[in-house]
Amino acid sequence: MRQKLERKSLQDDATDWLRRAIILGEFAPGSVLTEIALSEAIGVGRSTVRAALFMAEGEELVMRTPYSNWRVAPLDAQNIWEIYTLRAAFEGLAARILAQRRAALGTNLVDAAFEALHLADGNDTDARVAADLGFHASFVTQTGHGHLIRRHRSLAGKVEWLYRWSERHWPLRNPLVAEHEDLYRALTAAGPDEAERAVRAHIDTSIHLDIAGAEELARRQAMSGVVRPAVGKVSAGS
Repeated sequence: MRQKLERKSLQDDATDWLRRAIILGEFAPGSVLTEIALSEAIGVGRSTVRAALFMAEGEELVMRTPYSNWRVAPLDAQNIWEIYTLRAAFEGLAARILAQRRAALGTNLVDAAFEALHLADGNDTDARVAADLGFHASFVTQTGHGHLIRRHRSLAGKVEWLYRWSERHWPLRNPLVAEHEDLYRALTAAGPDEAERAVRAHIDTSIHLDIAGAEELARRQAMSGVVRPAVGKVSAGS
């Protein structure tokens, strides 16, 4: 029997729209968001936009500044480090659990996801993002650890946001298969300590590359005097 359609409110739709716009880079990190402009872009009232902004704030994709302004959260060195280190904690635990219980759990999801990396290597950004995030999700899902899976999934939006930001500035920086081969071997054959170390080493590489890139972008913007544009103006009384 087919499942019932999911009932979603206008607020949910507006939140989904805003979340995807930020993740896809339609609003740059640190840029100002205004209720008027968003209301026109999404096609909903300002009260709905405001509710969506509060939801996105709860997901740490936007932040409020004094005088009721909203901004997309920054992707600076601190934020990059926090996202990646939290990811490393979740995925390091997943790697350890999988290695400890591999005989019972199997590696079929991990094997299929690694094969998908071959198909996406050198492809467009959407394919690369889906394959890369899918591989990392595969070994978390393979553990069967419900709480860990849900916590890891809750971080997926910010990880995708960071990944797409990196791809925009440094496309095809690393071949997908070559970048994940050591991690795949550790997940499918190594012991718990080695599997966890492989995850952390893999993510540490991304931390160093993306923080260095963010700092270089900040230097360029400072030298060029770039100021992020604001769109429209928020009325405090609305």
